Amino acid sequence: MGKYYVESTPQWLSEISTTEYDEEFIRIIDFFLFHSPVPGQSARCKTLAEYGWRAPWKKPYWLNKQLKQSTSNYELLYTSNNQGCMEENLESANLKDGFPSNISIERICVVNNKNNQFMSVFYHLRDAFAHGRFNIEDVDGQKIFIMEDVASTKGEMLPVTGRMIIRKESLINWINIIEAGEKEYEDEKENER
Repeated sequence: MGKYYVESTPQWLSEISTTEYDEEFIRIIDFFLFHSPVPGQSARCKTLAEYGWRAPWKKPYWLNKQLKQSTSNYELLYTSNNQGCMEENLESANLKDGFPSNISIERICVVNNKNNQFMSVFYHLRDAFAHGRFNIEDVDGQKIFIMEDVASTKGEMLPVTGRMIIRKESLINWINIIEAGEKEYEDEKENER
């Protein structure tokens, strides 16, 4: 196993209807493409510190746990330390063969190129939007984003650096959490007891 290659123009990409361009879609594009919290991703970047996060990844805030908790699948992340591990991790995430498949289950597989899982996810989200490698499908009334990021190389086949199946609602939740600034993490499971 190693790198995983795909066509430069995959068949799963289709025309996105302009009816998808509602206020939430525009908010998602604005946040993840233009105001990406990943430094160096955009001239309009707004860092987590600028959103009011001094220690986002540490106790008591644990932004990573807050972001995972706001999705339908707390175990949605599969990360690779490099492109050489992507094929195996894509298989583990069920994002390799027949992509996209089983789009009702949120999951993300990315190269951890920012030494932080979610900063890497935000990096790959931005790239997928910027390069138009996404579709939006409807599953039981839920809008699902199907996304892919690839490394820029010459040729017909490109190495995959990220694949994501994520609900529109989860993307909006992530924006709301980050924009609200630092807030202590509360374990929802503990509160149910």
